[in-house]
Amino acid sequence: MPKALMVEDDPTSLSALAELVQQEGFVIETARTARDARNRFKEGVRDVVLTDLVLPDGNAMDMVRDLGPETGSEFVLITGH
Repeated sequence: MPKALMVEDDPTSLSALAELVQQEGFVIETARTARDARNRFKEGVRDVVLTDLVLPDGNAMDMVRDLGPETGSEFVLITGH
């Protein structure tokens, strides 16, 4: 099964998004901060990362640059700003 990492600091939004993606057949993991997301990558590769642009500990663009293309993951940025 494909794996998705959902990164969102709002618990309601995180829950709703995770439910939608899970219904599409993905195994879901969640993180509430960029730091949590980076730590999840130490545990293995994710097929896709859906992340809020503005996180409590920084901007998701910085996280994407830090992780780099070597993750093999597709990144989707989501924002309400």
